[in-house]
Amino acid sequence: MMRDRSRAPGAGPDLVVRHAGELLTCAAAVAPDLGLIADGALAASGGRLTWLGPDAELSRAVALGPQTRVVDAGGRVVMPGVVDCHTHVVFGGERAAEFQMRVAGMSYQEIAAAGGGIQSTVRATRAASREELFARGRRRLAQLLRYGVTTVEVKSGYGLTVDDELRILEVYQDLAGAGPQTLVPTLLGAHTVPAEHRDRPEVYVDLVVEEMVPRAAEEGLARFCDVFLEEGAFTLPQARRVLEAGLAYGLRPKLHADQLSGGGGAELAAELGAASADHLDHVSDAGIAALAAAGVTAVLLPGAVFFLGLSAYAPARRLIEAGVRVALSTDLNPGTCYTENVFLMGTIASTHMKMTAAEVVRALTLNAAHAVGLADEVGSLEVGKRADLLVLDTTSHLTIPYHWGIDPVATVIKDGVVVAGEGIAEGGPDAAGPADSDHPDAAGRRPDSDDLAKRE
Repeated sequence: MMRDRSRAPGAGPDLVVRHAGELLTCAAAVAPDLGLIADGALAASGGRLTWLGPDAELSRAVALGPQTRVVDAGGRVVMPGVVDCHTHVVFGGERAAEFQMRVAGMSYQEIAAAGGGIQSTVRATRAASREELFARGRRRLAQLLRYGVTTVEVKSGYGLTVDDELRILEVYQDLAGAGPQTLVPTLLGAHTVPAEHRDRPEVYVDLVVEEMVPRAAEEGLARFCDVFLEEGAFTLPQARRVLEAGLAYGLRPKLHADQLSGGGGAELAAELGAASADHLDHVSDAGIAALAAAGVTAVLLPGAVFFLGLSAYAPARRLIEAGVRVALSTDLNPGTCYTENVFLMGTIASTHMKMTAAEVVRALTLNAAHAVGLADEVGSLEVGKRADLLVLDTTSHLTIPYHWGIDPVATVIKDGVVVAGEGIAEGGPDAAGPADSDHPDAAGRRPDSDDLAKRE
């Protein structure tokens, strides 16, 4: 456990959250157990969790100091900050017109063949200034934060030249410095073959392998290397070349796999020890078995299936029953899933993939943290981990996929600091159960406040 050595001994924690009707630690080893502590509380110092337990034990276990901020959850759900483990945050332009083309009946592949799809975003991204890309990315990250996303995997993939891909990764580096979220950068130079290499894809793969991957790794701009293995994008041998090049330079593999068709992506991810295999809408039984045996996290992206108007959702139940760790993510991107509402992914996963509320919560937190290699730091509420957590405006986790399309987050806490929300939403918890007289009013005041309930 890390300590803030600048603080005097016995000074007390920086933050206390108390009266969590359901404190979802997600720390239990056995999924989908949420490690629920009823009427729970926690304390944090120096951005790290130092104590968790029943609220009744708080005063005996934790000595507050004059700087301690106390957030009273008022019987609401407290859970780990969401880890959005598959996003494409930085890009230029938008593709609303293409959405209308799909509404009119054109397929994604037909739009791409006509010069739309990823290629249209590549053109807009190359034309955008670094300042514009930064500003657009910052707005999207702010929206994700409001939905409780405290850790974000961020992919390149809309530059498709060495300089443009590195420029996107540099923008992510700038955004990480602007805070407050933790950003995990991924090189997706092999997103699609750019128009100028359409007739010579192997030349482009050479460029990715021989120049793009080495520079991204040597300049410390990426932690993962990803590739889109799909008809019309990259073949299995090409994907292997790219991911093996990444491994040679210390970039762990991630893989867009088996999205629009089955192509052996899950098996390749398992063979190479990938952190995750993503999409998996058409994964084979052999691929599922391989993922389970290799311990690769399956990142399911039901929003893309929904937005494209398709019907083949990833087989979540088969994956879970086979012992595969399942995560959920927005796949925030301009073409196939333009949304920051990560909780909506939970509703789609419940409705179309039959994932339970508990499975959804784990998929958005600890399992997603595994997909970005940060399960030792985030994704669950445990002593020593980062104090990234949310207060939801509900008293039951069962409402998370049930009350759909809304923003359920009242407060976002990152590294022990309140970074979004008002602490307690006006009007109290939703219909899952009314606040009683011992809970705060809309201003966050307790009627019979004791010395522990000091607020700023």
